[in-house]
Amino acid sequence: MKKSINDNYVENKSAKRVRITMAVLFFIEVILTTFPFLQGQTSEGGYDYLTAFEMTVRFQGYPNAASIKLAVMCGLFILLPLVSFFFCIFDKKSNVKNFVSAACCVICACLITFGVGTMISIGAVISLILYVIILFFTAQGFQASVMRDK
Repeated sequence: MKKSINDNYVENKSAKRVRITMAVLFFIEVILTTFPFLQGQTSEGGYDYLTAFEMTVRFQGYPNAASIKLAVMCGLFILLPLVSFFFCIFDKKSNVKNFVSAACCVICACLITFGVGTMISIGAVISLILYVIILFFTAQGFQASVMRDK
């Protein structure tokens, strides 16, 4: 049976630290979905804040197409960091976790910036800042894998 390069791979300290840090940051991203994510004006003239979780799971239903679009986007805000978290936890040998992490960060940052628009609230701002930080750690993960291969 032919052995691949990854069969004898032992994760070094820097790659392990980067992987665990990215997993923790993605876990924080999942927790941030319970923070005020969207804000909007109510019919009474005040402001109402919605979390990404509240927007995804609405028991009263979705009154229009715009609320369905927001529910799908908020569902992505929950699903993508959760998938990336599990990739960072379980993928110790391959470089797939870095590709998934970079894709998650870019997709979620674009959704926050261009999808939500003027309705952004403090939870979305903190998430956006964390996605930029995670992108830096993803670059470090790519660098650690390049150094491992040499």
